[in-house]
Amino acid sequence: MTLQRVLVLASVGLLPACSGADADAPLSSAPRCSASPECAATPDTPLCDQALGACVELPPGSAIGVKDGSPSSVALVSVFEPNRQREPTDLAFNPERPEELWVVNRKDDSVIIITKPGAPDGSWVRLRDPAAAHFMDQPPAIAFGHPGTFGVCGDNDNGGNYFMGPSLFSSDLSIFATETPDGLGSHLDMLHSSSFCKGIAHEQANVYWVFNGNDKALDRYDFAHDHGPGHDDHSDGEIYRYAAGEVLGVEATPSHLFYSAREERLYVADTGHKRLLKLDPTSGIPGASFDGQEPVKVRRHMDGATLIEFVPPGTLEAPSGLEVHEGLVYVTDHATSRIYAFDTAGQVVRTLDTGLPAGSLAGITFGPDGKLYLVDTLTSRVYRIDPIL
Repeated sequence: MTLQRVLVLASVGLLPACSGADADAPLSSAPRCSASPECAATPDTPLCDQALGACVELPPGSAIGVKDGSPSSVALVSVFEPNRQREPTDLAFNPERPEELWVVNRKDDSVIIITKPGAPDGSWVRLRDPAAAHFMDQPPAIAFGHPGTFGVCGDNDNGGNYFMGPSLFSSDLSIFATETPDGLGSHLDMLHSSSFCKGIAHEQANVYWVFNGNDKALDRYDFAHDHGPGHDDHSDGEIYRYAAGEVLGVEATPSHLFYSAREERLYVADTGHKRLLKLDPTSGIPGASFDGQEPVKVRRHMDGATLIEFVPPGTLEAPSGLEVHEGLVYVTDHATSRIYAFDTAGQVVRTLDTGLPAGSLAGITFGPDGKLYLVDTLTSRVYRIDPIL
């Protein structure tokens, strides 16, 4: 670790004063400063450490601020002002068109697509699939997947018959939300073994993970091949159930997931148990089959998978939105409207009190600008967090 790095971490309270650094060693060639605006021309060292009088790197977790974690330590910049209440639950930038921010809404089963969020020439459009009442009913989350596709699921029981699960859609705007000739919606596929879905994450190809609120489980779905707009063929689907009975959802609160391909781990906001988990999917072994309402290729329990509680109860009250970014786990607390940054061992690195009312926060995502974006379920606004340096 460079001396410059050690000094900035110590100055924001992330390292003890005795860190092994030589206090008399000369600073690197960082520019001298008395305020952070003087560091604007040095993108690698944009923060002024006034005690040192030098420009330094941003500390870990700086996406939610670099000061005291109070509401005044950041600016919540509104990038979308709604024309009506829609109860957004999650958002994600389209990796193929990164100027597009997609927002899913629980109240009307719609998608808001914001182009160039926060820019003077930004715009937005609302789209709703003709068959959203089943294929995108009360979505708690969105996950972009294989190029040209995204996944959603529904936080409901389909009117009491429990025939619900994740859906695969095209992100092609000439296809999405356009009625097909036979009167169906634009979905590419759907499988049905996870009612009251609370979250969804993409793994690879057409494979998605969902938080199954009904069976209190983590389900891995492989759609295999999509079957074109408005169609489905369940027979090639594979469904594997992990950790049945070990997670707990909360009514009307998303429990988001994040799959880390580098670690081969699934991160879980276990809302009802007030904790964060990591699942090792490679550790499970095939168990018994379980019943369903459609013929599929595989529907099976996976027994003995390693489930690690890396943030135990006591810190979070209702963990909801979850993103892993640059080695840190960012989580929103729906009950307190605070945002936390943890390291992957579960230690708190930084917190932010957004100042929003309790029940405001759900999904979060990082933009191509490296900044954190969030939905406000109470006002239906979308915000960007700008740390105040």
